Amino acid sequence: MKGAVLFTALVTALPAAAEQSPEFPKSASFIIQLTSSQYSSGFGEYLVPPLNEAFRKTGMRYEGGPGADFAATIESGSDVGKWYGDGDAAKWLYERFVTVGLTPSDVDVEPEGRLAPRFSVTVQLITPNEDRVDELDCLIALATRELSFRYRAAGHVTVNGKGCARK
Repeated sequence: MKGAVLFTALVTALPAAAEQSPEFPKSASFIIQLTSSQYSSGFGEYLVPPLNEAFRKTGMRYEGGPGADFAATIESGSDVGKWYGDGDAAKWLYERFVTVGLTPSDVDVEPEGRLAPRFSVTVQLITPNEDRVDELDCLIALATRELSFRYRAAGHVTVNGKGCARK
């Protein structure tokens, strides 16, 4: 009984893991800003819907045009792959990443042609297939959730995305 009371006291004293950062602009508006290569390649069709959905779940509201409070950005990619493991157990795997950023609208998010969000979260995943859309959607959702939990005025955080690995 004494252990249960102590455990309950400890659990209630710790902050909930799923709480948003007090600095996160929950009720603010956002736009999604793609790079010209994301837009022209058509890759935005894979990035925008899950990013929009993930940001709406944070409490922010989408505003399609000038006048939004923040610009949300996204970058994704993967390496060329490498062998993991030894001998017969070795597998060719890729390190895939998604970076989601949030920047106040009065700040240039793409100085000198490179995305430079004010605050961003990168989620990394080791996977046998760098093109799975289900993993991409999960990484986008995870990066956006982590961005809202860890948000501060400036900075960058990297998170392990192993929870997004195909099942």
